[in-house]
Amino acid sequence: MNRKAQASLEYISMFAVGMLIAAIIIYKLIGVKGLARWAGSQMSNTGEEISENLQNLSNTTK
Repeated sequence: MNRKAQASLEYISMFAVGMLIAAIIIYKLIGVKGLARWAGSQMSNTGEEISENLQNLSNTTK
């Protein structure tokens, strides 16, 4: 195998292992329920902001 290709594979594997370790740490610290609550609140806040911006836009164009 080419040395550059081998180095690329090593970097990719190190990145993948790092992401796996980060995911495990986040899972242990926050947990699935905490992560689901956070994601739900982010979606809710984003939806509210979009609705508010659309309402403001429709009010200004009248």
